[in-house]
Amino acid sequence: MQGARIRGRGLTVVALLLLLLLFAQGLAANRADASNHLHRRRAHMLALTNEDRAERDKAALALDAKLSRYAKRHSNRMAGKGYLFHSTDLASNLKGVDWSIGGENVGVGTTLEGLEKAFMRSKPHRKNVLRTAFDNTAIGIVRADGKLWVTIIFYG
Repeated sequence: MQGARIRGRGLTVVALLLLLLLFAQGLAANRADASNHLHRRRAHMLALTNEDRAERDKAALALDAKLSRYAKRHSNRMAGKGYLFHSTDLASNLKGVDWSIGGENVGVGTTLEGLEKAFMRSKPHRKNVLRTAFDNTAIGIVRADGKLWVTIIFYG
């Protein structure tokens, strides 16, 4: 009888360990899905920006993944505060990259297409998108309360 209880407890422990493992895998899968979604959004915004540049015979921008992490943090700060603002010291954020000119677009909207159109309708934002001197970009996008908060850094 005691042997059956020990085997029963052993099976319970194994079952609990399996449940914990499955739960952990589910969390990892959710994080991977969120990360993939973020990368798809960033790639989509880059494609929209480069399409506007290509239509005007401008070279495509290369994505700076490291600086994009900063851009995402900036977007997250804007979403947290609930309003748009530019980086206070863009030059310090460009440390470590080869640059002589930099710019930044920030926006909030419901779609990336709508944000890109808004950038192109605004003279200073459009100038950043189309500036020939820019050859690199960093893109940070955060979704909060049904809105997309976007930071795009340009440099060259």
